[in-house]
Amino acid sequence: MFPPQLNRIFYSYNLLLLFLLCCAGPAYGQGAFSHQKFDSILLKKTESLRIQGDYENLVRLNKDYLNLAEEQNYKEGIILCYINISNISATIGNYKRGLSYLSLAEKELKTVNSSVLKARLYQEHAQLNGVIGLYKSALDLNTKGLYYLKNISNQDKRKFYLYRLYANRADFLYKANKADSAYIYLQKGKRIDGQGVLLNTLLAKHHLMYTKRKDSALIYLQKASGKIVNTGKVNVQSGFVDLTYGDYYFASEDYKTALEYYSKALDYYSKTNRLYNIPGVYESIAKTYRMLNEPQKEEEAMQKYREEKTALENIQNEAINISIDHMLSDKDEESNGFQKKIYFYIGFIAILSLVIFILLYRHNRALRQKKNQFKSEALSLKSRINDSFDELVGLAKKNDSTFLTRFQEIYPKFCPRLLEINPRLGASELTFCAMIKLNFTSKEIAEYTFIQHKSVQQKKHRLRKKLNVPTEQELFIFFDSL
Repeated sequence: MFPPQLNRIFYSYNLLLLFLLCCAGPAYGQGAFSHQKFDSILLKKTESLRIQGDYENLVRLNKDYLNLAEEQNYKEGIILCYINISNISATIGNYKRGLSYLSLAEKELKTVNSSVLKARLYQEHAQLNGVIGLYKSALDLNTKGLYYLKNISNQDKRKFYLYRLYANRADFLYKANKADSAYIYLQKGKRIDGQGVLLNTLLAKHHLMYTKRKDSALIYLQKASGKIVNTGKVNVQSGFVDLTYGDYYFASEDYKTALEYYSKALDYYSKTNRLYNIPGVYESIAKTYRMLNEPQKEEEAMQKYREEKTALENIQNEAINISIDHMLSDKDEESNGFQKKIYFYIGFIAILSLVIFILLYRHNRALRQKKNQFKSEALSLKSRINDSFDELVGLAKKNDSTFLTRFQEIYPKFCPRLLEINPRLGASELTFCAMIKLNFTSKEIAEYTFIQHKSVQQKKHRLRKKLNVPTEQELFIFFDSL
């Protein structure tokens, strides 16, 4: 953060800049030039402050520009500010507020035809889903972002966003255990800009984890380090680079140097409030102390890891519930749109009787194709679910925190259906329902969740009341019918 005096100077400078922009608007007739100036200055300043981790001035900057955009009725500027504020919120772990501002941007974007903003919106939405563990949703949203990039005529903007979408996609694919596909997108990003900090660090990490070529990893790390701008302030990119340097020295069995880099990474992430990254750093520190044969420090680091991981999971679970609500809302809108089309066709058929036969013929043919496609997709889905069943059972037996997230990816309609019946169900209750859905017995649930058999029976009794399940009906049968 800047000292208080510099903060005031920075704020005064922004006010002056906003005044000049306001004065420039009428001179250019509210034309494209003034809008372009608004976008370029805002993006440049936002990126600079984001890298420094100066979130206080970053929020202030975007709120000032939001006020200006609203005064000038500049819709694209309003949307851009909403997306920026969402990114800031998600970066510091406020996923709920991040989703809220993305919803505002999405609502405004329905009235604007901008491929650039649509690509940016889906990029941010994908990143937010990625940090809360919904990697399949993140990849789907990333695909939409890539689709809209095709319609961007400005090649500089296209390359700017394409590079980031490729890097994000690679990160999501790594998290989804698809390293080969991830590496393909890293290479695509490298062809656009082979000097970026994020991409070179991801390439270094790939060689450390998969090819085991430490020499190649070091080359990419040195490239990434060389591109970090030293401004004398905290640089958020340094955290990821130092964390990967720690992994490099750990793989080289230089544990003391590894510990130094892990500590530096932790310091960067703590100063920039990067909650998503902190648990993993503590886990790496604990592993390093284990190799240094310092059990007390190892346990202290593991305790911090557990505390930070639990705190992060609580935030993530709340965001997952909001994300589920958003998906349900989107489906309702799609259903309403489909109904309007039906009404239109009915009216059209009533007027043009001659066209009825042709339309019905084409409609029935398309419907048959859709049914065949649906059957094919259903068979494919059934096969994937069968392949994933053993994975889910394994996660449940280990009481793994990612069990519910993975379950929702494989059975996407199950939790939303339960929340329709009772919206107040919490993440732990959804996990309990998921285990019953997988046909775990009460005894098994008690064993794997480390609670007494009696407590499992009490939970089942409470669930019956919350879901209005008759006592004579088996819970497994009720959940299976969903």
